[in-house]
Amino acid sequence: MTYDVVALVRRAPDVRALVDAMVDAGPELTVVGAGEGAVIRLCDESGRGLLAIESAQQVEVPGEVERLLGGHTAAGMPDPCWWVEARAAGSGPDPAGLAHRFADSLTRRCGGTVWPPRAAAESAAAPAFGGGR
Repeated sequence: MTYDVVALVRRAPDVRALVDAMVDAGPELTVVGAGEGAVIRLCDESGRGLLAIESAQQVEVPGEVERLLGGHTAAGMPDPCWWVEARAAGSGPDPAGLAHRFADSLTRRCGGTVWPPRAAAESAAAPAFGGGR
C-alpha cells in the first residue's frame, strides 16, 4: 500500500528547492531518476525505492484544486499554482512521515500547502470504515 501527498506550491519549484526538500526528507537516501525525468525516486542503501516524486505540473484551470481537493485546501492558493505529487512505498519505514517531510519542506521553500494535512494523515493511518488509504 502506498501513501500519497500533494504539495501545492505558489511558484514553480526550481532544482535547488527540490534537492533541498529531498535532503530534508531523508539525507541518507539516494536519488534515482526514472521515466525520462518525469519521476525522481528516493532509495535506501539497498536501492529499494521509498519515495517517488513526480515532476511539477502547473494547475491552470481556475477552481481545479477546489474540485479535486476541496475548498479548504484551495483557500489562499493562487490560480495558477503548481502540483507536486509524492508517493511513498508502504513497505518503507514511516512512509507518511517521509512523504510529509518532503512536501512540508517544499512548501516552506515555494509557499503553499500540503494535502492531506499532517493531522489528517495521522488519523488516516488506520483504515476508515468503508475504505481508507
